Amino acid sequence: MQKSNPHRRSQHRVEAAIPLQVRGVDVHGIEFEDSATALEVSRRGLSFLTQRELAIFATLTLLIPGLGPTRPGEGPGDFFTEAAVVRTLPEGEHLFRVSVRFMGATLPMYSAENI
Repeated sequence: MQKSNPHRRSQHRVEAAIPLQVRGVDVHGIEFEDSATALEVSRRGLSFLTQRELAIFATLTLLIPGLGPTRPGEGPGDFFTEAAVVRTLPEGEHLFRVSVRFMGATLPMYSAENI
């Protein structure tokens, strides 16, 4: 019988530098809309750096320009989804690495799965 590894991820993650827009409410109750860059991306989530302190399970709205569905005659649209914060790690003074899981749409271009 194979041992279960609690740190094993269910999706393959790809290092990236993809610009995105993040909207939500921080731990202080302050609404924000910020630009960020995705550092790692998988089919069902991503991570990014922010100066905002975000609560675990907080809901964010994400927009990634040009990674949405392709429209005939127009090219790719924007990828738009809600996401839940699943991890927040300090990355230095006033900087956090936030990992989120998409709650709706997935990114089809990042579809490799670990089996």
